[in-house]
Amino acid sequence: MIKIVNPVAIWLCVISVHFITGCDSTPESVATWQHSAVGTLDASISKDGRFALVSSVNHQAGFWDLEKNELLFQWRHNENPESGIIATAISPDGTRAITADNRTFVIWDTSSGKAYGYWEAPAQISAVALSDSGKHVLLGLRSGKVVHINMETGRRLEFTAHRVEPVASIDMSANGLWAISGASDGRAIVWNTETGKPTYVFEHDTRVTLVKFDSRGDLAFSSGTRGNAFIWDLTNGSLVTRLQLKPREYVTTSAVFSMKGDRIATGAPDKDIVLWSTRNGEKLGSWKAKTRDVWKPTGAIVWAVAFDADEQHLLTEASSGFGQKWSLQELSSEQELEEIDSAKDQIIE
Repeated sequence: MIKIVNPVAIWLCVISVHFITGCDSTPESVATWQHSAVGTLDASISKDGRFALVSSVNHQAGFWDLEKNELLFQWRHNENPESGIIATAISPDGTRAITADNRTFVIWDTSSGKAYGYWEAPAQISAVALSDSGKHVLLGLRSGKVVHINMETGRRLEFTAHRVEPVASIDMSANGLWAISGASDGRAIVWNTETGKPTYVFEHDTRVTLVKFDSRGDLAFSSGTRGNAFIWDLTNGSLVTRLQLKPREYVTTSAVFSMKGDRIATGAPDKDIVLWSTRNGEKLGSWKAKTRDVWKPTGAIVWAVAFDADEQHLLTEASSGFGQKWSLQELSSEQELEEIDSAKDQIIE
């Protein structure tokens, strides 16, 4: 850490804040782990924040125990250097994991590390999701289709409401009955996987790059490329709030709701990790992911973010190859924020 001892140095630090990580004023992580020596293509963290699945640039995926920072399994599809693992997911109950390259996907047992099988997709894969126990698989395809597969019965449903626009992001409920997909057509669509019929269509001004359900099925998150990040009420399809994004936070690459749905954490390409209130879209806290070389203007895409079991910490995985743990204990509680807002309202009245 450089100690700044004169006004000129302070001024230089301010104007260089985007280029020198040492000048960032965000809180430090309470733990940092190197999970890849060469950077990562994608990552997922389990719902309870205990495990991470990290796809490395060297074409294999590591399954990590974050409590012990222990590598449990290393998975790869084949020896072909052109078939890197580009998409990952862990089932909500943590019992299964899925990895995908451009055309094939594999489901893994997270307790034994064994593969259940290899399957080929009908087009290039862009995103994957799993239900509890891996019973249902959801594939987002660059052809514009979303494919839902019941792995027990073999039933396959193709959702075509995005037409031919590439699907960028998908998510699925724990029971596999509901799905949400976002694509380059500027729409996030919530739909029923039994019927294939849309329930809600959320319009955006730009292509949709990220979608996410909350675990209770009450809320959904969708975001595009120009700061249009929204929280939706799934009971009636109405808009709850819009996140108050700044220009450099225009794109989000990962998101997770808290168990109560009162908060959402997001990750972005510019190392940004932000905690928001889902009630009013206000920022509650922010952090910066570790880069590979702090002395150069290198970035880090935050591929995954999760709360730990007691929601006292955030866990993140970034393209720099580092996993990190961040404390939430010093942030104001939602109750305190409500009291502050209430006091403001009384003053205005």
